[in-house]
Amino acid sequence: MSNTVTVTKWWQGTNFWMAALLAIGGLFVGFPEGEAKNVVEWLFGIIASIGMIREKVKGVDWKAWITSKNTWNYIATALAVVLPNIPVDLFTRLNEIAIAALGGNFQGLIAGLFSLGTIIYFWVTGGKKKS
Repeated sequence: MSNTVTVTKWWQGTNFWMAALLAIGGLFVGFPEGEAKNVVEWLFGIIASIGMIREKVKGVDWKAWITSKNTWNYIATALAVVLPNIPVDLFTRLNEIAIAALGGNFQGLIAGLFSLGTIIYFWVTGGKKKS
């Protein structure tokens, strides 16, 4: 009996194909308003939600799940359906904050929180300066 390990290439993984499918779904966001656009957006939101749950069900512990780039990709896609004007950079910062908090990197945590606060401030205010 031989102990062989099958290694899949990056393009053979499920996460790659789910991300590619969600990227294709992102092309429909610019379509004119209509029932077809809404159906496509919600369909891809459901696919992203399933991907997010799949990441956890694979047997990954909570720490690895919350710090996974795939998890944040799925979270971002699912929330973009609900909140279409949410800034994408917000999810990158949330991932960095989770990694810093779980790793005990308090300097990174504070920097990430300030960066997150700036993103949220400009998202809410629309980037307008106070006069």
